[in-house]
Order: sequence, then C-alpha cells, then structure tokens
Amino acid sequence: MNLKLKIFFTLILVANVFFIVYYQAFIYRAFFNSDAAIANILAQEIINQASYYPNSWWYVNGDIWTVFKHTLAVPLTLLGIWAYNVHTIVVIGFFAFSLFVTYKYLKKIGTDTVGILIAFIGMSTLYSPMYAREVFGESAYIWYYTALISYLYFFYILSQEEAKTKKVWIAGFFIVFLTIVFVAENPSRFAIYFIASLFVPLFLFYQYINIKYKKIVIYFTLGILLGIVYRYYILSHIQMQVGVEKTFLISYEELPTHIWRSFIGLANFYGADWGERTTFASFEGAIYMLKSLLFPIAFFAPLFYAVKNRNSLNSFEIYTVSVGYIAFLIVFGIYCITSLHFNGLYAARENIRYIIPFVLIISISNGIVWKFFSQKIKLLLILSILLSLSSIFNTLKIELSKEIVENREEVIGTLLDNNLTKGYAPYWHSHIFTVLSDNKIEVRPIEDDDNKRKAGEWLTSSSWYDRAYVDKNSFILLPKEKVEEFEKASKEFNLTEAVNKIELKGYNIYVYDKNPINNKK
Repeated sequence: MNLKLKIFFTLILVANVFFIVYYQAFIYRAFFNSDAAIANILAQEIINQASYYPNSWWYVNGDIWTVFKHTLAVPLTLLGIWAYNVHTIVVIGFFAFSLFVTYKYLKKIGTDTVGILIAFIGMSTLYSPMYAREVFGESAYIWYYTALISYLYFFYILSQEEAKTKKVWIAGFFIVFLTIVFVAENPSRFAIYFIASLFVPLFLFYQYINIKYKKIVIYFTLGILLGIVYRYYILSHIQMQVGVEKTFLISYEELPTHIWRSFIGLANFYGADWGERTTFASFEGAIYMLKSLLFPIAFFAPLFYAVKNRNSLNSFEIYTVSVGYIAFLIVFGIYCITSLHFNGLYAARENIRYIIPFVLIISISNGIVWKFFSQKIKLLLILSILLSLSSIFNTLKIELSKEIVENREEVIGTLLDNNLTKGYAPYWHSHIFTVLSDNKIEVRPIEDDDNKRKAGEWLTSSSWYDRAYVDKNSFILLPKEKVEEFEKASKEFNLTEAVNKIELKGYNIYVYDKNPINNKK
C-alpha cells in the first residue's frame, strides 16, 4: 500500500510540475506585469552601470533589493539569455531550489518519503489563478519561504550535540548572511517575517522545543547589527521613493466588513471563492462548494493533529508547524485590521499575497504530520488536491491568456514596424513591453496621476529621462482607459503635441518628433 501511495503521489507531483512549467512558459506571458519585469530591468541596469546598486535607480517603499530575482538574472543576462526567458529560468530554477532546501530540511527532522511527497504536492498544486500568478508567476514571496526554511535548517544544525565544529561555523555564517540580506532589504518586513515568525513560537512553546537558544540568538543578533550597518551606512546613497501611505488601522465601524473581505481573499487564494453569478447546479458550482468545504480542513488538519500528537513529535517538527501557524496568524491578523487592503473586495483578493511564505510552511506541515492523520482526513486531503487538478483549465485561463498575449504582441509589432524603440508609458504598462519585446523596445515609466508626463520615480532609472536618452521618434503608450484624461491634460497644460496617433485594440500610441517628457534634464 505504501509503494502504491508513493507512485500515486509521485504522479500527482509530476503533473503539478508539468503544469507549473507550462504556466510559466506560456500562460504567465499574459499576466506578466511590470513588478515581475523589474528583475530583468534592474539586472540590465546593474550590468550597464557596473554597480550592484546603481546610483540612478529609484527603489520604493523602503525595499532595497539585495539578494532577489535580479541576482540570478544578472549572470543569465551576461550569458546572452534575454528577456522573458530569463524570467522563466529564474522562477523555475528557484522553485527547484526551494524544493531542494525543503527536502533537505524535512529529511533532517525525520519526515519520511510519503510525507515529503505530500509536502511537495501541497506547495506545487495550482489551487487558483491567484496562487499560480503569485507563487509561480511573479514568484516573489516564495523567496521568504525559502529563507525561513533555510533558517530552520541552520537552527537544526546548531542544535545538534554531535554537529562538527565546521558545520556549526558554516550554519552560523549562513544565519548571519541571511540576516544581513533581509535586514538590509527592509527592516520592518524583517521584524515581522523573521523575528516574530521564528522567535514568538520559541517563546510560547519553549517547553516543547529543545534547541540551542544561545548560539542561535548570538548569530542572529550579529546578523541584525551588521544588516543595520549595511543598510543605513554602506547603502546610505540609495535613492528611495516612499510612494505608498503608512499602514493604518481600520475603524471599528468598517472592521467587520474588512475582516470578512480578508477571509474572502483567503478563500480566493485557495480557489474556493466562486465570485458572482456562478450557477449553483453546475460542475463549476459543485467544485467551488466542495473546495470551500475542504480547504479549511486541509488548512487546519496539521495544527489539530500536531496538538493531539505533540508528545510524539520531535522538537523541530513542533517548531516548524508552530512557525507556520503563528506567523500566519500574525500576518493575517494584521491584514484583517489594517489598510494592507483598503479599496474594496478587489484589493482584499489581490493583496492576500502577504501570507504566502506561511501558508507554504503550513502546506509542508501536512507532510510532517501526515503519519498521524486518520484515513478519513487523508482521503479528504487527496480529494482536495484532485479537485484543484480537476479545475486546472479554469486556473490556467488559456483562452483569456491567448487574447491578452495577442494584444501585447500587436503593440510590440506595431512599435517595431514604425521604428519606435524608445518611449514611455504608465508604470503598469511599461516594463512588461521592454521584457516581452526581448529588449528591442525600451518602454520607460512616467507618472500618470495628473498626466503631466513627469519622469517616473518608481522602480526606474533617472538616466532614462535625460535629454540624451531619446530626442526624436519617441512615443507614449497608453491603455484605452487612460486616453481621454491624457488628451485632455495635454491640451490643458500645453504639452508637446504628438505628430501621429496609432489606435490599437487595447492601446493608443502617440508618436513624437522629440522627447515628450515634461521635466527632462
């Protein structure tokens, strides 16, 4: 029976990996956005300026990119691999690395082969379009998950009595290195994602978790101190744009609705949100209702069985499960009562990505605690995975992606046909075309709040707005919904007039015989 289970779970994992590669290589091209494209763009700037922190680059919201997707994109770009191919290789390659780190850690703490397969399936199943896009498309928050598992792995090594001195020093080095990297990147996020996530469980359940607290605290504290020095002294020259307002508490009057929307966002993340006007008596309706019933079971089963069998779990099994749930409660609790989502239900669905590192740990907790699950729970978990696979075509959105890709290819083809290779667009319509055109076209962001064509200062390079950057045959690319306000503002503020206008299905292209930016140097 155990062999049959291994074969069955291996087949599911292989199917999941196939869908992930297919999604990243073909489907995500349609949903690829400027935030995801930044790794490619920044990597190119690093190469052009021969500096890992380019002087002209504008970072935003306190995030100084240290070790992230662009780190892997730099060598690939130097090797002559371009554009979207770089993104695909980086994302799939890093996911493979995440699986490797997870495997090494789970093996260390005593998880058997079936449990590891369950953990991998939990991580790799495409539960929803949102899950696919954020975990395997943009692939940002999986980096924090991998860092957390790496911390746990090195904590484990430090806590072993028989560990050789060399291994202890190596583990200590990597703890210090990881801490420097993530403190330098964003101290506020580090405090929640790493300090709270890793140490609150130790404080609450110290009687169940037998680890070398002293060694861990020493290396961790050293990393924090060096990270602070690195960020605030060595990287003091960094250009930083604030952008987003400070997070604020939601009023009591609006709080019940706000909390309910947060839970809808969570349901959407797992593919259980049926939206509006889904037919009750239909295959789709039945799938949504079953998912709504099963995803809470899959989500909380590890917690229930870990508590029930706590005396049979080793210290690091308890520690891992508690990190996942406590960190999730902290971040989701903040999400429920603050303005991390603020503009209605749409924002609640989109911004739920903050929980990704911790729900991935909860996913692998299913593998850790699998050995204690009852047969009914095991069957329900398998059913929940099969339900996600049964709705894979809804998750992939193949027809919609084809339409969007065709629209994007029309824009790129039209620009190249008209010899328009340097121009501007609102942020969310800029970097994507630079990358998708294989860098044949450079589309740089402009501020579009008041349509005065100001130079972008949001994940941009100030060098793109110099007079020498482009002086003729330039363009501004605008989505249809922004055209009316743009044309009105151009007349009102007496801005440079276009010599030609090209109208496409989803965009207008305004062609200029000189640089159209209003505040260029």
